[in-house]
Amino acid sequence: MSASIIAAIVVIIAIECYYIISEIRLAARTTRGTDNTLDKGTRRLVWRLSAISYNMAWIPVIFDFGRLIILGGWLTWVGVAIMIFGIVFRQYAISTLGKFFTATIQIKNDHELIQTGPYRYIRHPSYLGILIMTLGLGIALANWISLILCIVLPTIGLMQRIKFEEKELEQHFGNQYQDYRKNTWRVIPYIY
Repeated sequence: MSASIIAAIVVIIAIECYYIISEIRLAARTTRGTDNTLDKGTRRLVWRLSAISYNMAWIPVIFDFGRLIILGGWLTWVGVAIMIFGIVFRQYAISTLGKFFTATIQIKNDHELIQTGPYRYIRHPSYLGILIMTLGLGIALANWISLILCIVLPTIGLMQRIKFEEKELEQHFGNQYQDYRKNTWRVIPYIY
């Protein structure tokens, strides 16, 4: 195995570990002592589908089927950059929400509808950050099967979560949220 392949594997796994640890810390910080009944298990669903996809994405790489180019080539490093961008974008979206961000679906008593930063255009930019990161992982693995696995399963979980989250936001904010929906995209501008 060449040095570039080993370096690629180490970097990809390090980024995945950073992402997972930061998500665990974020969930612990934002859900402790809160009522999570509105979540309807969607946080666990997203986590499970993401974990399955991130782990299964390595199988075609390990057994060398579905390869686009050799792991460690230029496509891998483009994917790594996309992964990092997705994580940074998610953290930016979370920091824009500030105290209103929680890892589970929750509406606080003093909840405000944030419409600044990425929320000016996208209703769920932190989920876009997840999708960008997973897209980057699929590209970094330089394998078309891995790419599909990385995109499809997390997307299914996020779409389910968005359905419940939007219902709660509309119920809480009423017409204000309906107006906000008319002027923004759910996750991906011009697509969804």
